Amino acid sequence: MANGLTLPTMGLSDKAVSVITRSRDIEEVIRFRNPVHAQILHGTARPGDFAPGSISDLGISYNLITNGGKDYVAYALGGQLGFGVSGTIATASSATSLTATSTPFVASAFIGQIVIAEETTNAPVWATIVSNTTSVLTVDAWKNGDGTAGTTPGSTANYQILPGSGSARYMALTENSGAASASDTALTGEITSGGCGRTLATFAHTASTTTYTLTKAFSVTGTFPAIHKMGLFFVSTASVGPLIFETVLNADASVVNGDTLTITETVTLS
Repeated sequence: MANGLTLPTMGLSDKAVSVITRSRDIEEVIRFRNPVHAQILHGTARPGDFAPGSISDLGISYNLITNGGKDYVAYALGGQLGFGVSGTIATASSATSLTATSTPFVASAFIGQIVIAEETTNAPVWATIVSNTTSVLTVDAWKNGDGTAGTTPGSTANYQILPGSGSARYMALTENSGAASASDTALTGEITSGGCGRTLATFAHTASTTTYTLTKAFSVTGTFPAIHKMGLFFVSTASVGPLIFETVLNADASVVNGDTLTITETVTLS
């Protein structure tokens, strides 16, 4: 306790609910154990199984916030400092990197943050930082403001690393049958093909409400007998972490070509 303020955590094994109190009054509750709903729209007939257009509701499960996810929330809400002042100039660039003048960075200090780069000949673009050395930022991909593919900035672009963190909106799947763990940094056996690879989920939020949703309808083009887990990441590159939320689906999804697997996660903020 400091000046009457206590920060206990309610008795859940995954530390999913934090309660902020002052004396005996609860001031704020932040929940990170959120419902995940999955269902399959069957697109092809399977004898003795499902008719085209039928729906299998897999029910509701709950996510687990990982250790990396706890860091992500702290960085995003707390506003971890970025980098850059007027005249910050790069010396090299590529589709997945930006190189600074000299060695101005602390290694691994900006993972998950957003870098913006611009120059007079191209529109400004942004990317999420996957890793960084003292001089090189490795990024997932350069994007325009609306998330579409952007042009690689020039080798002498102005750049700035924004404070806070990128958004955790990339949804990935796996058939790996292991349990979710707070120590996980990736989805073992992450699916990268068949229409079920890591992809951007759709964000939705109603003003002044305490929840937002992330939804993705995977248009399946392969065969996956038992999709077991879903994970959320803030980078688009498959098999690259850190993993923010991890969810064991309430029931395994068995999908084939022509099916649509829709997953919706509802995140509660208070």
